[in-house]
Amino acid sequence: MRHGRVTVRAAFFAVALVLSLYTAAFSQSVSQSKDKPMSPPDRTPVPLTDTDQERARSVETVRKDAKPVTESPKIKIPGRHISSGNALLDAFVYDAAARYSLDPCLIISVMNAESAFNTQAISPKGARGLMQLMPATAARFGVKNIFDARENVAGGASYLRFLLDRFGGDVPLALAGYNAGEGAVEFYGNRIPPFLETQSYVRVIYARYSRIHSAGSVETSLPEPVQAKTGPAEVIPTYNQIIRSTSSTGDNSNKP
Repeated sequence: MRHGRVTVRAAFFAVALVLSLYTAAFSQSVSQSKDKPMSPPDRTPVPLTDTDQERARSVETVRKDAKPVTESPKIKIPGRHISSGNALLDAFVYDAAARYSLDPCLIISVMNAESAFNTQAISPKGARGLMQLMPATAARFGVKNIFDARENVAGGASYLRFLLDRFGGDVPLALAGYNAGEGAVEFYGNRIPPFLETQSYVRVIYARYSRIHSAGSVETSLPEPVQAKTGPAEVIPTYNQIIRSTSSTGDNSNKP
């Protein structure tokens, strides 16, 4: 029993000794760290000038006042919708549609027929880009780089808006003007010109555009295709003749 008490007492003294040694070592270390001078920095600190301090405060203020970026509202048009198959191109179309108060589906329908969504498309007549603008038409509506997709779509949409306003919102006539020029439409009494290319162009695009917004058929007042006639052929002025006769009014064609 006595031997057990001695063992416990010895263990107690051993623990107390270890703690006292650890405390003494820690105190010595702290004392030495206080007396030891700090090592100099690698580079001499340069104080900020008044201009730098003001700039730093301005940046911090702007950062605090900055509002989180939110997604821009999307345009909602009744009916079904189509896409070019390219998200960036669709964004250009919706931006132009919002700017010129157009249905984005109309722009995409025209683009599909004009260039098949090829940004580098060039027609035999010289029309270029997604909505196939002639250089003169592009310049007329502020397009500087005709092969820039955003500029080209904006220029084509601006031209469509101009034609719709000119023809009282009549989509077939606006499409005819886009293909043959507003001068040709007005030459024939605000009717679709009797050009096979123009009539086919209007019929195909307007039918496709109508199907986007209607599950059923849409009645149109489009003219029947020009039929071949027997006997003396009716003399119809060429498009170049129309342009020459209307050049004094300033009307220009998108497809000369």
